[in-house]
Amino acid sequence: MKKSVFFITALFSILGLSGCVNPPQGLERDEFTIQSLQKIEEDHYACQCKTVRLAGKVLNATALKNQTRIEVISLPVSYYSAKPVLDSSTDGRFIAYLNGFVDPESLKEQYITVKGTLTGKEQGKIDQADYQYPVVNAQNFKQWRLTQEYYYDPDDFDDSRFGYGFGAGFGWGRFGGFWHVEPKLRYVLH
Repeated sequence: MKKSVFFITALFSILGLSGCVNPPQGLERDEFTIQSLQKIEEDHYACQCKTVRLAGKVLNATALKNQTRIEVISLPVSYYSAKPVLDSSTDGRFIAYLNGFVDPESLKEQYITVKGTLTGKEQGKIDQADYQYPVVNAQNFKQWRLTQEYYYDPDDFDDSRFGYGFGAGFGWGRFGGFWHVEPKLRYVLH
């Protein structure tokens, strides 16, 4: 009984703390920030005053005189953490100009979130197709590190289909032989 109370208390503590995820400083969301390429309207380009918070994977990076130009394949931005959502589909590409020098090799194939002002469009090509890239003058950005972690699916521990309760799959079971759960692999941004 004490173990189950401890387990439930620990579970709710972890869930409660996981709700306290804040975005990095400078990447906070407000109600006026555009969060997706699909939400950009034609008049937003004309005013050059709209704030955007966009994220994705860096495809190309070029060091210029006082800034770094990056081409990013856009992914949705997580509402709370500002991280790119890895298991989602892209909604296009954009160009971002980062202030100062950032080594292009450290940015290529990395994930990034930028927040800045939408300043217009740049004409370019994706293979043979013409493409108009939305352009962001980034005031803040965060480069994310992609890591692998192993986890156990909660359903793997419930062997109730064999008449056992939580965790009954470990050890010697009704069917003889030793059974164990293999961990699964997932990718996470930090």
